[in-house]
Amino acid sequence: MNRSKCVATWIGMLSLGFALATYGQNEIAGETALSYGGPPSPEEMALSRGELSGFGFTFINGEPFLRFQLQPEIDLGKVGFGLGLVLLYSSSEEGEHTILAEDGETWDDISTILRLVRYVRYGHLSESFYTRFGALDFATIGHGFIMSGYSNYDRRGLRLNLSTETKKAGVETILNDISAPTVFGGRMFVRPLQQKEGGIPLLNSLELGGTYLTDIDPDPSLIPSGDPLIALGVDIGFPLIHNKSLRLDIYDDVAALNTKPETKAEEIDEVTDVAMGNAIGIGVSLSQALFKVEYRIFGAQFYPTIFDYTYDAAKGVAPDFLGMDEADADQARQGYFSMIAVRPIPQVNFVATFEDYTNTEPKLYLGITESGIVERTSFRAFYLKRNIGEPDPGFPEKDGSEDPSFFEDLVRLDSKSAFIVRIGYEIFPRFEVAVLREYRFRRVEDAAGKSHFEPIQKTSVEAGFRLNF
Repeated sequence: MNRSKCVATWIGMLSLGFALATYGQNEIAGETALSYGGPPSPEEMALSRGELSGFGFTFINGEPFLRFQLQPEIDLGKVGFGLGLVLLYSSSEEGEHTILAEDGETWDDISTILRLVRYVRYGHLSESFYTRFGALDFATIGHGFIMSGYSNYDRRGLRLNLSTETKKAGVETILNDISAPTVFGGRMFVRPLQQKEGGIPLLNSLELGGTYLTDIDPDPSLIPSGDPLIALGVDIGFPLIHNKSLRLDIYDDVAALNTKPETKAEEIDEVTDVAMGNAIGIGVSLSQALFKVEYRIFGAQFYPTIFDYTYDAAKGVAPDFLGMDEADADQARQGYFSMIAVRPIPQVNFVATFEDYTNTEPKLYLGITESGIVERTSFRAFYLKRNIGEPDPGFPEKDGSEDPSFFEDLVRLDSKSAFIVRIGYEIFPRFEVAVLREYRFRRVEDAAGKSHFEPIQKTSVEAGFRLNF
């Protein structure tokens, strides 16, 4: 067993141990479907940031700025919204004064202006009606075989989930950018055998789903023809066990991507350009934890969970960014995906995913939030690393990037990584000092006016009031 397989096995055992450790703490609240992430919700964890209004300093790729921000957040139960006015001020030796947006952008783009509204929402993810305009982080559609952990970075998008009260039928949708949408689509699901009263429990919760997601501006190396990237999927799932303390689900997803080059079969005159994949999974949902493990198998040119956190940033370097050279991409592959979302104590939320397949390098996601274990302090961290052990395609000339070891690459930040950590301390009620370190992506435009994403290193020291109402 190689190193990556050892790590995958270890994380899987650790995840199951965390899940079993929380067994029976509390009753499951209502109907908890795996499609919506389970308790705690990874997507809601990523979105619950709690920003400050005040001043500070920011360094972007080593360049200093004075920072002024107004970021109130209002929660009225069903309705909530947050603003995101951040101004970065700098002056040059020539006496020029510049005021830029949060990531150092100029104020001449509609997407930058839309960032003033951080979000507006109605409802919550687990409810029958939920919609959100604004920042999208760790967005997942269905079981996540096509989209999981997707982020629209500095853009403002739209999320809409709608279902009947009993979840007999519903739809979940996403649009990544209101001003210039490229990635959009959703999933419809139905429980055809559900009955209001009585019925067989297993059949009552039988769920069938269908997914359509597209990117109308995909990377040319994925779709050389210039056509949109199209992902289609069908899924089925039902619970084997469902009571107040435990829910055990099994599910099966089949997906197709138009990423396979068009070829004509020798014996029959037909064109085939569809790459196929399949994921069979089991999920354990407890009062304070969710554990999932999937066995995935897919053919040539199929990319599992193609819409993830780094999807947009990978444009321009795929398929190398996906951990495959041309020969590997033409081979069938298989492997495992695992996820844990757990709240071991009320003040801590933890999420981890790990996936590893043949002919590719593994991918790891970690997220944690903490508030109140140490009096007046808060902590939030997020880390993603893909193609662990592979060279950095964004900086191939960088020392040590040609042939890194698994563990060396695991802790190194590069264009295959995303990392955010924030530590806050409350001086007195509502007034807080915080340090924020980020390694993520921002959108830039080239000379031809075409936008793409580049890595950004950012350090901020903030002092201000937490205006949450």
